[in-house]
Amino acid sequence: MFVLLMYGALLAAPLWAVAVVVKLVPVALPGRRPDWGRDLLRWSAGMAAVGAVITYAIGLGTVQWDADEAESGAGSSPAVPCRSLPPDALDRLAGHEPSYVPLGFDCLLDDGSVVAANGPYTSLNTAAATFALAAVLALISVGFLDEYRARSAPRADTSGPRSGA
Repeated sequence: MFVLLMYGALLAAPLWAVAVVVKLVPVALPGRRPDWGRDLLRWSAGMAAVGAVITYAIGLGTVQWDADEAESGAGSSPAVPCRSLPPDALDRLAGHEPSYVPLGFDCLLDDGSVVAANGPYTSLNTAAATFALAAVLALISVGFLDEYRARSAPRADTSGPRSGA
């Protein structure tokens, strides 16, 4: 199932990149609306969140793909990500264990120790976390911008005399 999500994410990634470029090009051109900053921050937060989901979906599919390859077929043992272990560790390989949170693929040795397998898992975790952090920071920035505008807006004078009292 995660492999199907990965294929969808791989198809969505170029569309996401085009949407980002199309939105950011007008920002560099003159003639923007005066309130473009807040809208751009909100849009950027959403696109960063989408980027995090796409990246994580690609990682989930990669982990599931490696786990499925290690479970069936000729040449499935040792698992492909574990084949890059040093020869002494490869001789003591007892199994493998995929990890979906965080993304990873661990090689289990016969003495009970665990060795992280080679693969794109660290970079996918880093990219997904970076996108998620960027989304949160952009949303916080929208909140600060709204608060700044609310505090700097001119207020009606309420200290004058009241009529009808």
